[in-house]
Amino acid sequence: MSSGRRIWKLQDYVAHSGRAICARLGEKSGQVLATGGEDKKVNIWKVGKPNAMMSLQGHTSPVECLVFDKQEEVLVVGCAGGSMQVWNLEYRKMAGTLAGHRTACSAVEFHPYGEFFASGSVDTNLKIWDLRRKSCIQTYKGHTGPINSIRFSPHGRWVATGGQDNQVKIWDLTAGKLMRDLDEHTAAITSIAFHPKEYLLATGSADRTMKMWSLETFQSVGSTDLGATPVQAVKFWVEEQAVIAASQDALRVYPTDNLGTVTDACEVDWRGLQDTRLIANEEKLLALSTEGTQLGIWVAELARKDATGPGQFSRISAAAGARGRSGQPAAAAAASAAAAQTPTAPTPVSRRPTVKPLSDGEDDWEDVPHQQPVPVQAPAPAPGPAGVGVGCGNVGNVGGIGIGIGMEPSTSSSSTAKPPQLQPPPHLQQQPPSLQRANTGQSVASDSQELGAPPMRSVSSA
Repeated sequence: MSSGRRIWKLQDYVAHSGRAICARLGEKSGQVLATGGEDKKVNIWKVGKPNAMMSLQGHTSPVECLVFDKQEEVLVVGCAGGSMQVWNLEYRKMAGTLAGHRTACSAVEFHPYGEFFASGSVDTNLKIWDLRRKSCIQTYKGHTGPINSIRFSPHGRWVATGGQDNQVKIWDLTAGKLMRDLDEHTAAITSIAFHPKEYLLATGSADRTMKMWSLETFQSVGSTDLGATPVQAVKFWVEEQAVIAASQDALRVYPTDNLGTVTDACEVDWRGLQDTRLIANEEKLLALSTEGTQLGIWVAELARKDATGPGQFSRISAAAGARGRSGQPAAAAAASAAAAQTPTAPTPVSRRPTVKPLSDGEDDWEDVPHQQPVPVQAPAPAPGPAGVGVGCGNVGNVGGIGIGIGMEPSTSSSSTAKPPQLQPPPHLQQQPPSLQRANTGQSVASDSQELGAPPMRSVSSA
């Protein structure tokens, strides 16, 4: 590749003796990755190193999907036979096997608080698992095709799923039922991303578009133009107030409030894109792809906003300026830049009120709109380790799980400061009447009997 290219393949090597099916980066470091293959093995790699750090064996069928926990200490593996294996990476041993799906497990995702994860399957079911009890605590039914993608909301109360049935479904974990169907895509859903600081959801599809959804109104607030190939991955770039769409032939950047405008683009030639990670401080995107037995690791240089002009973007690579967007000649690139400066009517996006900048560890989803912060008693004793509370029971005659953050009391004092409870926006705390009408085709079954909780019936999701 010439030096003018803004995307290059960092590594390319044989990952498995059979077809490499899936690959996933760890979230903590972004430098550790896992691959799964037809050879029924999981290999753990470090970016930049040619040899696997470890190989995990013992799966009884090909590995279809996998995910690290936040600390990169636990790996959950979903297999073609429907079972899931939980691996302790520190001790390099299998911690347990979970059997819950009738057919291939097609997607797995960890809850943001850890200890819980979700699995989706070709059997169309979504299951929520408690790792401490090694059991399923909820089963959600509603998709009519295999589940391709799963993502939890930042506050941990919702989970979104995308399937081969062209549907995006948002489920309420505390109420134990379906909240909304987002059904404007015309082909299979390939990727889902929650905005970490605003009530926005981005979805990518095989229909060759990316759509933006308001999670206050649950309405589409923008869609990209039709591309040449399916959108394989979507990712929010918070620092630039942008969202990235990766397809087989192009990597494009859009402002979150106007998906009709491409602010940056570059040509790519990756196939079988599996995962992406932003390296925000370097304006780079790390991507994984699989093709045959090979694993490809890619690095893409992104363009950031130019401090000298609002809304204008500057190239990270000066040599790339000679080609312009998507590789067109410089004259065409200049025309595109001039056209980009022409005022356009942006697509309205329902945004949350402006809040103060967040420090590390804070979550904007905790700041409920129009609600005063809950005062914390001071001085407060040193808190113990952070914990997560979960309970199973009947909430308004509907089976559900309760999730909340707490702090273990300090041994030095009996009075401790309590963090505010996470809540959805006030207007979302009461379900509208339209959600209370039963739909017998979409339901959630709770397996809480295994946890010693009161029995819960199967209910219709609304």
